Amino acid sequence: ITVFKYPKGVHNVYKVNQKQFQNCDIASATKKYTSGGDTITLKSGTSWFICGVGDHCRNGQKLVVNVN
Repeated sequence: ITVFKYPKGVHNVYKVNQKQFQNCDIASATKKYTSGGDTITLKSGTSWFICGVGDHCRNGQKLVVNVN
């Protein structure tokens, strides 16, 4: 389980694929989280997450998680 804590309304979390992660593309993201205290259960493999607010992703607000 991964928990994202952030000020609600200031940030968000999008679950994206690798290409979307590299391009900071939220247009076809698989899931959007906005609560400020998002609990996400991860499966084996790689998951990519980005913030979709303004230039946050392009400024480095993104995360890759690998689960074995």
